[in-house]
Amino acid sequence: MRQYALRRLIYLPLIAIAVSAITFFVLRLPFAEDPVAEHSTQATTVEQAAAIKHEFGLDKPMAEQYVTWMKNIVTGHLGVTYNGRQSVAAQIKQRVPVTLEILILSVFFGTFFGVTFGIISAVKQNTITDYICRVFAVFGQSIPEFFLLILLIVLPSIWWNYSAPVGGHISILSNTKENLRLFVPPTLVLGIGGAAGLMRITRSTLLEVFRQDYIRTARAKGLKGRSVVLTHAMRNSLIPIVTIVGGQIAALFFGTVILEQIFSIQGIGQFFFTSVLSADLPVVEFLVLYTSLIVILLNLAVDLSYALIDPRVKYT
Repeated sequence: MRQYALRRLIYLPLIAIAVSAITFFVLRLPFAEDPVAEHSTQATTVEQAAAIKHEFGLDKPMAEQYVTWMKNIVTGHLGVTYNGRQSVAAQIKQRVPVTLEILILSVFFGTFFGVTFGIISAVKQNTITDYICRVFAVFGQSIPEFFLLILLIVLPSIWWNYSAPVGGHISILSNTKENLRLFVPPTLVLGIGGAAGLMRITRSTLLEVFRQDYIRTARAKGLKGRSVVLTHAMRNSLIPIVTIVGGQIAALFFGTVILEQIFSIQGIGQFFFTSVLSADLPVVEFLVLYTSLIVILLNLAVDLSYALIDPRVKYT
């Protein structure tokens, strides 16, 4: 496994360079003139427009712009935003804890409810409990997350005259109660989609494992049902579950964009959304590259976890 991990890590810089080049040129070519138009008026002269392009380094050849951008990324100098001239690094540092908390809570709720209901549905196969869990799974995968998040704001205000907290960010260390009041309801809703898919995978995998000979042997020896399910069956069902959870972590970043925009939470997702709308290239380019590298590392972590879950897995 060590050699496999080292080989994957050796490829990582090459993949990062390829992703950075695609990110830079795909985004820079169609939006190269947008910053100039954004900071220009009808009275802007040709000389002033040229000064704006020089300020943002857009007057240099594209290849030189790319090399400069990569040097800045490696050294941590992410530049300033086109709108407001704010430090990109400072803005991201301020917003990362917000989005990180949203991701952690969403993954926790999605994994907890998905695996729990999946186990219950498999154990209670073809009973009313199983049917209820399967209806929940179809419901969770069918309804868009943004619609559920909007209902989370609208319905309590209509039914109970309760206004859900919207906007800003309260640190969990400074005020735990208000922080959880702000983040738990939307992240619970955001986790429903992931929980639904995970529940179906857990149920189908467990049902397949229940048919194996060693499960029948364990039951024949008189082991309790809970021990058979949690100790024997679940361990051999973890690989597809871990694969799904790893993919959901990456996908949830896009869910945070919707959540933060609807609830006016100042996190990475909202920063990315507003930057795309205003063609703020330094922000968009870095966040796309940053997200791509996280997805690559997550896939590597998931692949390496297979050998820890199942000793029979061998890497070549």
